[in-house]
Amino acid sequence: MPYGILVPREVDNLLVAGRCVAGDKVSHAATRNQMCCAVTGQAAGVAAAVSLRDGRTSGGVDVARVQAELKKQGVRLA
Repeated sequence: MPYGILVPREVDNLLVAGRCVAGDKVSHAATRNQMCCAVTGQAAGVAAAVSLRDGRTSGGVDVARVQAELKKQGVRLA
C-alpha cells in the first residue's frame, strides 16, 4: 500500500489508518479487513515517530526511512 493513502490532502500532521484510508471503491473494499487495518495502523505510528524524529510534517516524511523502520519491526514490504 502506498504511504499516500494515510495522508489527508488538506490536513497537515494527521495520519489516518484502518478503515479510514483513502482509495477508490475497489481498493477500499480490499483494505477493510482486520489485517490491513492493523498494518496501516502500525505504518501510521511508525511514520509519526519518524516525522517527529526528523522534524518533518507527516506529509513530508521520508518514506524510505519509514519503510526501513517497518522492516526492522519485521513487516514484510512488497
